[in-house]
Amino acid sequence: MKKLNINIGICCLLAVVAQAKQPNVLFILADDLGIGGLHCYGPEYLETPNIDRLCGEGMKFTEGLAAYPTCRPSRAALLSGQYGPRTGIYRVKNSYGNEDKARLLIPENHQLAPEKATLGKVFKAAGYTTAMYGKWHVSNDKQVPLRENFGFDESFVSAGAHYKAKSNPPVDLPDGMMIEELYSGKAAAFMEKAVKADKPFFIYMPYFLVHGPEEATDEYINHFKKKLDKLGVEGSGGKKLETILAMTKMLDDFVGILLEKVEQLGIEEETIIVFTSDNGSYDRNLVGDYRGRKGDTYDGGMRVPYIFKWPGKIKAGSVCEERIIGVDVYPTLLGLSGIGKPAGYPLDGADLTPLLTGKAKALAPRKVYCYYPKYAQFNSKKARWTYSWRNVMYDGDYKLIEYPEYDEYELFNLTEDPKEEKDLATKNPEKRDALTVKLHRWLKEVGAEKPTLNPDCSL
Repeated sequence: MKKLNINIGICCLLAVVAQAKQPNVLFILADDLGIGGLHCYGPEYLETPNIDRLCGEGMKFTEGLAAYPTCRPSRAALLSGQYGPRTGIYRVKNSYGNEDKARLLIPENHQLAPEKATLGKVFKAAGYTTAMYGKWHVSNDKQVPLRENFGFDESFVSAGAHYKAKSNPPVDLPDGMMIEELYSGKAAAFMEKAVKADKPFFIYMPYFLVHGPEEATDEYINHFKKKLDKLGVEGSGGKKLETILAMTKMLDDFVGILLEKVEQLGIEEETIIVFTSDNGSYDRNLVGDYRGRKGDTYDGGMRVPYIFKWPGKIKAGSVCEERIIGVDVYPTLLGLSGIGKPAGYPLDGADLTPLLTGKAKALAPRKVYCYYPKYAQFNSKKARWTYSWRNVMYDGDYKLIEYPEYDEYELFNLTEDPKEEKDLATKNPEKRDALTVKLHRWLKEVGAEKPTLNPDCSL
């Protein structure tokens, strides 16, 4: 086994398994696309032919969870392989207002530290040429350029809008062009350059679609409006479903640019492609049959698609029902690529390589977690938060949600009650208490900040 010295803020060792040729890695991340947000996972009225083909040529996971139900902490977990207590990123922004109504003080939200051994750094240290195009969102733009801090040889950062987006470096978009189309082209060009240089590439593609603002071509919007009118389906949460579907179709078009380039370059057999999303959808039509949506720690906010493709290694058209979570992507990409884990750097996820390659049918029993200290939407009439601090643990059939603000719990048997409609917390206190002990043990192990009383609470 070959060892490399790499600098990731502190000197550590990275083990690389010798192999004939290092595979390329294309990691595609959608924004706000829930478990029911693709045709291959969801309603028939969705149109995602390129991603559907990717799904048919690889392995589809049906029990996939995002690390968080909102984008920033979820993305930090994907890039670092660590849960929030280790990244220090728990929510999109530090404050949502009305802090004086919270009984507990929440830990400060941080930026992703440059010392983290991000996927970009690890692949770069293993000899890859690396690039990132799209929505970064895990550190302040003042930390850019990403090549120095997070391991990317080339980067293009954009968010905030689709047609009139701000970007780094700045660009003038032609009328009618989405920024996602522009950076999809940049990624395709980067692939071609890497292949010509005979260098393996790692490309991270965090698209801003299908996050708002709700924007798409009139052609696609009108197409889906007619389709939905015919079916009698309406959107939810004040969003126009036809526009979300149009945005999803545009995302699929842009993913198609990448897939077509992989084919044109003749590198399908040596390219790992991963597709997932950062959290559930904000439209209830697109979260499957699950309770909740984006922002909720019910499964409608947590469940997302996961698709892995690598011809010859991952069986085409295969389906896995094993529960997986966002922190698993990092060790899995290392495992598939033959790259060892950074020494002295704790990873919270599991390597899914045995599942993907057919060498195992299940993972060893484990628990997965979400530490979510966030307060938002205080209801003055009820004197209660819509979203308060939540600690979550999945353990086998069971899911426990702890609400430290109110010293309350919810307990669900997901096998018998996948829609989370039957709270067992008071009916089965023994199970609730046993799981609570396990949850608190994990919080202590990862150094999660404990709730402390807010001396300025006005309630």
